[in-house]
Amino acid sequence: MSAKKPATIIRELRKSMIDNLDARGLVEPIYREMVEEYLELWERKRMLTEDVRKRGVIVPDKRGGETENRSVSLSVQVSKQMLAIYAALGFKEQAASAVAGGGEDDEL
Repeated sequence: MSAKKPATIIRELRKSMIDNLDARGLVEPIYREMVEEYLELWERKRMLTEDVRKRGVIVPDKRGGETENRSVSLSVQVSKQMLAIYAALGFKEQAASAVAGGGEDDEL
């Protein structure tokens, strides 16, 4: 089973996010801009994660010692910004309500 290419994932994420926003009536251009910013951050985080995967958490420094791979802390910062956008778009609340209501059987 092969993994999806990043471009395919981004395309699917964009469609899913925009479809969700449209369904909630959030059609103003600002929401689409926020989706694009989120996707740019998603790509940046993917690249940072790949760097950590290749080089590790600890990397050589200029003096011959070792230091933390800067991609680790940058990835945390990018994740925080992604979460802020996710919440601003209303996805965090939506996910929380789905989890809270998902475990009960509704009776008619």
